[in-house]
Amino acid sequence: MRKIAIWFGIGLAILVAYAAKSVFEISDQTFTLSVLAALLVYASWHFSERVDALEERVIHKDYSGIKSAIEGERHVPKHQQPKSISDSGVKSRITAAHEMLFEDFRWFGTMLNRHVSDPWSIEELPDTEIRDISSEGPEYGRRYRVYYNSCEMGSVQVTVGGFDWIMQPEKFAANRQARVLIDLDYLRFVPYGDAHSLVSAIILHVGKFEDYETANARASAKATAALTEHLWEAVRVPEAVLDFEHRTDGTYELVRHTTDHWKEGGIDPFEKWGGDR
Repeated sequence: MRKIAIWFGIGLAILVAYAAKSVFEISDQTFTLSVLAALLVYASWHFSERVDALEERVIHKDYSGIKSAIEGERHVPKHQQPKSISDSGVKSRITAAHEMLFEDFRWFGTMLNRHVSDPWSIEELPDTEIRDISSEGPEYGRRYRVYYNSCEMGSVQVTVGGFDWIMQPEKFAANRQARVLIDLDYLRFVPYGDAHSLVSAIILHVGKFEDYETANARASAKATAALTEHLWEAVRVPEAVLDFEHRTDGTYELVRHTTDHWKEGGIDPFEKWGGDR
């Protein structure tokens, strides 16, 4: 209806202008040029109005502080390891599977710090309750805060994966599964190589591990797919800075291999490297 009224008004204005042309004996050329000029002015105004309306819908935020932190000094991890998985959990919901996974991943933060590119820093948190809006109830495991240089980016969380353990948690020892939740802010401001380094390192450690070359290639491909999906959505919705969310499950064989290797060598990564690199 609004468009009809606008075009009706334009038509009426042209008729009035044509009548004025006859009264004031304006030449056809001058009249035509005047009408074209008026239409151009209207088109310019209409375009400007549409742009202003679009800009009002876009959320503008100053990310200069975030970018400055991303380019700042690397954060040195300060681990706050919980003594047990039940430190902040409901004991009745914690099974033998949770206890076993909690022990298996006690050095996971150090493993990541020693595997990812230089700017990343992963530090363990004392809270063992997993934050996952898709979960139907409380879950427990290990939680980590993630930094890129001095910018706090988000979290990595580890809990029990699979479903067999729910009914028979005692069978978890023979068929171990972990589920890792990666939630990161501002990833679009991080160089691709560094973003890929973190995501692929997590997938590598959590997934199946036959040999390094095969497992690393598989982890790299999965990380590329996850980051490509994130990039697609970032381009599709350019007015929003989207969070990066990724979930990965696996038998975490490299985590267990590394833990066994360190134990056999008498290495405590917190004493030797301060939980870092």
